[in-house]
Amino acid sequence: MREGELDFDIAVVGGGMVGAALALACSGKGLSVAVVEAREPTRDWPRGQVDLRVSAISRASQRILERLGAWGRIRELGASPYREMRVWDAVGGGSIHFDCAELGEPDLGHIVENRVIQLALWERLEAAADVRLLCPAAGAELTLNEEAARLDLADGRRLTARLLVGADGRDSWVRDRAGIATRGWLYDLSLIH
Repeated sequence: MREGELDFDIAVVGGGMVGAALALACSGKGLSVAVVEAREPTRDWPRGQVDLRVSAISRASQRILERLGAWGRIRELGASPYREMRVWDAVGGGSIHFDCAELGEPDLGHIVENRVIQLALWERLEAAADVRLLCPAAGAELTLNEEAARLDLADGRRLTARLLVGADGRDSWVRDRAGIATRGWLYDLSLIH
């Protein structure tokens, strides 16, 4: 390891909802964790403004967020429960209906703005002594071998990690540099407005 090189057990590239949740889940386990993220999450927004990017959080996902210590903050920032869900096949005519009353539950889950989830997780990461947030930061070069991954950042910093996680989205820089192939297909999907 060279002078000034940062060494971690786990480096997570991407501090969005998935990467932040993973890093937070690894915190407190005796591991050193780095999160490499291009920009901090939005910390405030105009009252009444709604982000169009939302997620339907199931009760199982809610329990995970509770264990991570982020659910209380998510509720404070805004989470709307949903009690019913209807799914149908417009071509074949099949349909299914879910209702929380049939399950004896108060709801099926919550609709939450993605920025709310990311901010609540990020705030928990900021308080974690074993997590280092490298932000703003972007990868410039990636070298993989059997012992570790070496990540050179665009700002000249270098880090090594025994495990490197690419949580940097659909067009993942990590996946591209690691040579991991993907496949995709069209669903012939249309949205009803």
